[in-house]
Amino acid sequence: MSEECTENPERIKIDTSLIEARNKMNLKELVHPKEDENSTLLILNQKIDIPKPLFYKIWKLHDLKVCADGAANRLYDYLNDDESIRTKYLPDYIIGDLDSLSEKIFNYYRKNKVIIIKQTTQYSTDFTKCVNLISLHFNSPKFRASISNENNIQSNHGIELEKGIHTLYNSMTESLVFSKVTPISLLALGGIGGRFDQTIHSITQLYTLSENASYFKLCYMTPTDLIFLVNKNGTLIEYDPHFRNTCVGNCGLLPIGEPTVINETRGLKWDVKNWATSVVNGRVSSSNRFVGENCCYINTKHDIILNVEIFVDKLIDFL
Repeated sequence: MSEECTENPERIKIDTSLIEARNKMNLKELVHPKEDENSTLLILNQKIDIPKPLFYKIWKLHDLKVCADGAANRLYDYLNDDESIRTKYLPDYIIGDLDSLSEKIFNYYRKNKVIIIKQTTQYSTDFTKCVNLISLHFNSPKFRASISNENNIQSNHGIELEKGIHTLYNSMTESLVFSKVTPISLLALGGIGGRFDQTIHSITQLYTLSENASYFKLCYMTPTDLIFLVNKNGTLIEYDPHFRNTCVGNCGLLPIGEPTVINETRGLKWDVKNWATSVVNGRVSSSNRFVGENCCYINTKHDIILNVEIFVDKLIDFL
């Protein structure tokens, strides 16, 4: 079949009755999780660079807050207000090999009864350690009960130092029925930008979680973008028209994982059909944008990464 590319007006209506979407998602729910989902704000070890009023709002919208190792330094420094402010924004967990966590900040959070878990293995990243911990927190009452005992502080909360979290996670998943697990909305700050190898690792996690723990709904937030995975075989992305008009800019369909074919899009400024896309050949739909009034449909042969430009100074008005 021949390739097609259509330039649309700035706003068009999408007849969703003509679309068979295997997957559905709401753009705003990437940062404002639904009440019937578990939700986590994950802070990674980069400078927190979003406006504080927005950060405070996002923090309160999420059930669980986790810092990956040196991200606790970033959180502590970001909250450089008086002590009464800092104590309102204590993470539930800090986890990693703790090589980046300063002694001063380690002692501060331990004094304030934050659960700090050391994991020394170098065969997994702090991100993976965090994800396993988050899954255990929501899916294993036994795990939550075991670490709630304050007497375990001196013994790493009873968790083996090298790779205890991974061992506990693997044991739990042996009996976990993924289709019955409550979805976990996971918003990550700090995963994109900074060192390029760490950025690429963050992108790999979008694919890894989709394949191995699909109950996670992972999205990275930067000062300019939301970055997430769009599953193959048809995804309908919904949004409120006012939200789209106020907060959303350009977008890009990025075949970072592997070359693919965009079977069809509906609701982009430049809609395509049967369009082969690849980083290697330079055919990438960048600087596109949503023009569907309240939704956009994307159907690809393989999973693909989507970045959506977001105006963070406007976002707080919708949360």
